[in-house]
Amino acid sequence: MADSDNAPITYWRADKRFAGLITGFHRFRIPFRPGTTFRDVFFPGDPVIRFGIEEPQPWSLRVGSRRFDMPLASFAGPTNVAGWAEATGGTVVGIGLRAVGWAQLFGGDLSVHANRVVPLSVLDPAADAVREALDAGEHPPVVLERWLDARLAEPRPVDPLVPQLEAAFDEAETMRIETLAERVGMTPRQFAARTRQHFGFTPKLLLRRRRFLRALSGTLDAPPETAGALLAEAGYWDRSHFLRDAHLFLGCSIREFRQRRGPFHALAMQARAAAFGAAV
Repeated sequence: MADSDNAPITYWRADKRFAGLITGFHRFRIPFRPGTTFRDVFFPGDPVIRFGIEEPQPWSLRVGSRRFDMPLASFAGPTNVAGWAEATGGTVVGIGLRAVGWAQLFGGDLSVHANRVVPLSVLDPAADAVREALDAGEHPPVVLERWLDARLAEPRPVDPLVPQLEAAFDEAETMRIETLAERVGMTPRQFAARTRQHFGFTPKLLLRRRRFLRALSGTLDAPPETAGALLAEAGYWDRSHFLRDAHLFLGCSIREFRQRRGPFHALAMQARAAAFGAAV
């Protein structure tokens, strides 16, 4: 089925058989304008698989101090700092992965890929065939769900603790590592080691990232007079802690972030919220 949707940003929910494995599918279309460089940002977050299609132009992603020239089919590991993109145009189709999805599709120590980008072919030799199908104009969810089915048809051992860890983080109402570790029957040290293996980072950092993104997405475009209540709702009782976390997870101040973020970032947050019910 050909895809005729020309929206600059589109998000799609995946079929329910992939629930808990991926966050969904997305496509960004950046118009090519000779002599113009597109710059925008991605929030720190979970792993993302991306495919450049439709006469793709070279683009790069800077994560912290590292700059990556993006392969046509890429795997970007989990990040604890914003990724700043530069491009001259083109179309990118992507899939966001959850921890259980990583375990079932690929497996292994996810921390190896933290804040890094590698060609997807490193993990799956069929990556180029998937990109070619997307480039031929097939509807992205159809292509990507077909690829997911093929990967999942190859059974991989999955640590039964992974879904428990994911649920613990998704439902966490506390920042206390001891409480979460006790919930899954582990010592704090065991909990930290297994979390790093399956999510890429320590539990403390993951909880701080989750709290920060919840607060940032709520306050970024909100009236200033509502900021205090929104920060408190997200779990910040001191604005200075939020501002300190901004430097940790964005690499800059909130003011600078607002100045540097491009037009696609706000559109992406709106489109994602409309499709999935949440901007991050």
